[in-house]
Amino acid sequence: MAKKKKEECPPLPMWMTTFSDLMSLLLTFFVLLFSMSSISREKFLKFLQTLEFMWGINIVKETKPPSEVQTSIEPPIKMYPRSEKWSDVENAAGEAKEAFQKAGIPVKDIKKAKELVLRIPADYLFAEGSYVPNPKYIPLLKKVCKILTRLGAPIRIEGHTDSKPIYKYPLIVDNWDLSLLRAIYITKLFIKWGFPEDKISTAGYADTEPIAPNTTPEGRAKNRRIDIVIFVGAEKI
Repeated sequence: MAKKKKEECPPLPMWMTTFSDLMSLLLTFFVLLFSMSSISREKFLKFLQTLEFMWGINIVKETKPPSEVQTSIEPPIKMYPRSEKWSDVENAAGEAKEAFQKAGIPVKDIKKAKELVLRIPADYLFAEGSYVPNPKYIPLLKKVCKILTRLGAPIRIEGHTDSKPIYKYPLIVDNWDLSLLRAIYITKLFIKWGFPEDKISTAGYADTEPIAPNTTPEGRAKNRRIDIVIFVGAEKI
C-alpha cells in the first residue's frame, strides 16, 4: 500500500512579510531614538498615546506620569560667606598694627581697592640673608595671627627684597629664594597657630616690586619687607 503523501503547509500571505518588516523597522527606530537622546517620560507617554490613537492598539495604560521626586543637587561652585566689612578689616589691622608698634616695629597699613596691606620692615624680623624670624618676635607674630584668624578674611603673605645680590648655599641662591622662603616660613607659623589653610597663600617677589629706589641704603631698607595682604572683596566706599 502506497504511503499517503504528506500535505505541505500553505504559504504565508504576502502581507505578513511586509508587516514583519514594518515591525522590525519600528523597533529599530525606537532603539535608535532612545540611544541618541534623553527622552522625557511625559513626552514619551504622549508619543505612545498618539501611536495608540492612530493604530488602534493598546500600547500603554498609564497616561499620567508619576510625580518626579525632587532631589537636592550640590552646586558645582562652593558658596563662600560674604566678604568682611571694611570696618572689621580696619579694626583688626589697627589692632595688629598697634601690637607691632608696641614692640618697636614701625608697621604701615596701606588701603587699596579690595585689600588692606600691613607692611612690615623685614630687617626687624630677619637677620641679613636669613629666612628664619628672630625668636624675639615669635610671640608677636603669634598674637597678630590670632587677630587675623578671628577676622576670618583671606590673607596672603608676601616677601620682598632689595636688588642687592645674595647667595647662601644651599637653600638661598638669589633674592627670589630669600623672599619666598621668608614668606613660607611665616605662612607655616600661621597655619601651625590655627589660621585656616584654605584662607592663606604665599608669594615671593624678590626685588620686582620696589616701593623706593634701590640706589640708596634707605631705599633698599624700605624694599626689604613682609606684606600681609588682607582681602576685603569689595570696593571701599
